[in-house]
Amino acid sequence: MHNKKNKILIFCKLLFTVLFIVSIFSCRKNNDDGIGPTIAFKLDSGFVYKDDTILIGKTYNVGIIAQKGDVNITNFIIKVSNNSTTTYLDTGMNVSTLDINKTIIKGLAAKDTWTFIVRDKNGNSASVSFNIFADSSSVFGSIVTIPSIILGAQNNTSIGSFLDIKNKLVYNLDQAYAIQDSIEILYFYDAIQTDANTIASPNANIDASVFPGTSGLTNWTVKNETRYLQTSLSASDFESFYNDSILIATYNETLAKRKAKNLVAGDIYVFRTAKNKLGMFKVLNVTGTDAGTVEIKVKMQPY
Repeated sequence: MHNKKNKILIFCKLLFTVLFIVSIFSCRKNNDDGIGPTIAFKLDSGFVYKDDTILIGKTYNVGIIAQKGDVNITNFIIKVSNNSTTTYLDTGMNVSTLDINKTIIKGLAAKDTWTFIVRDKNGNSASVSFNIFADSSSVFGSIVTIPSIILGAQNNTSIGSFLDIKNKLVYNLDQAYAIQDSIEILYFYDAIQTDANTIASPNANIDASVFPGTSGLTNWTVKNETRYLQTSLSASDFESFYNDSILIATYNETLAKRKAKNLVAGDIYVFRTAKNKLGMFKVLNVTGTDAGTVEIKVKMQPY
C-alpha cells in the first residue's frame, strides 16, 4: 500500500514538472512572437463600423486603420460569410501602418458577416468585424439599356478607345487624357500578353507601348478601376432582365478582374465601374486587331 502511494506521488510530481516546463516554453514562444498589430474601424461620418441594415444593391463605405506591433504588417485580408465564407480580398504588403477605405455593395443575402484582418511577418494577427443585414424594404433598382457602343483599338484612327460610360461618349487618347476621371472603360488589342481583343480598366496592367506618348496611360494621374467577370448567362437571359437584381446576384468582387480578355461575339460580362455602378455587356461584334473595333450592348444601373 505504501509503495502504491509513493508511485502515485512520484507520478504527480513528474506530471507537475512536465506541465511547468510546457508553461515556460509557451511563455517564451509568445514572448518571441512579440507584440502583434492592432486594427480598428474608422468612426468618421459616412463609414460603417458596427452592425447595420443596408438596402440591397446600395453601397456603403468601410474605413480601416491598422498599426504594426514589433514588426511590419504583411497582409490585409477581408472575409465575408453568409451561406459560406469567402475571401473578398487578400493583399500583400510590407508597411508599418495601414489606412484604407473600401466601398462594398450590399448583396442579396439576408445577413453578411464581414471580417477585416491584418497579419504581420511573425504571423501575429488582429481583426475586427460587423454584420450587415438586408433591409426588408429593399426593392430592386431600374436599369438603363445602351443598345450599341463601338470602341476602336489603339491604332484605329477614326474611333476612340476610351469610354465615358456615364455620358455614353467615346474619346481618343488625347481627348481622354484631358478628362481622366470620366474614363472608366477602354478597349485595346493585346498582342504582347496574347490577350487579343480586350476591354479593360485604365489602371489595368497595360504595356506602355499600347497607348504611348504625352497622353499615354503611364502619364495619367487618375486611373479608374472597373472590374469584369465573365458570366454563363445566355443571350436570352441577357435580353430578358429588366431590373438590377441579376447584376447584384451575378457580380462577385472576389472573382472579378481588371480585364475582359480574348473577347468574341456572344461573350457576356458583368462589371462594376469605378463609380460603383453595376452593369453587364454582351459582345455584339469584334473585328480586326490593333486597328479593329468591338461593339457591345450594355444594361446597367443608372448614374
